[in-house]
Amino acid sequence: MDDAIDPGSTAHRPEAALPEAAGTTVAAPATDPRLAAAELQFPLGFDLRIIYLKADGQDIVEDLEAIYKARGVSCAMIQGMDIPGSKYARMGSRLSFSSREQMYATYADIGKLSYVKSAI
Repeated sequence: MDDAIDPGSTAHRPEAALPEAAGTTVAAPATDPRLAAAELQFPLGFDLRIIYLKADGQDIVEDLEAIYKARGVSCAMIQGMDIPGSKYARMGSRLSFSSREQMYATYADIGKLSYVKSAI
């Protein structure tokens, strides 16, 4: 298991793993050789995936739109997938972040939605 990350390390926690950096480029820590060359460059775009409780998340699209607008996040698309009879549903957003701080603040706001179980 040479590829396993030490559970005590901060490499798996983005808020602890990415140190302050000049400008909008954030370098990953060199403590894990697999991450030594990793680097985030902003603007950064990717598809955010959310798993949420269907029973409580009827307003997820409106909630996400409000968060993205408040944080100034560019959102090109929001779409979901529902499996009839399941407890959970999935929602995806195609986002573009201008800074690390904007990205972390957006994740924090989404994490405050009581029905959200995972956002990656």
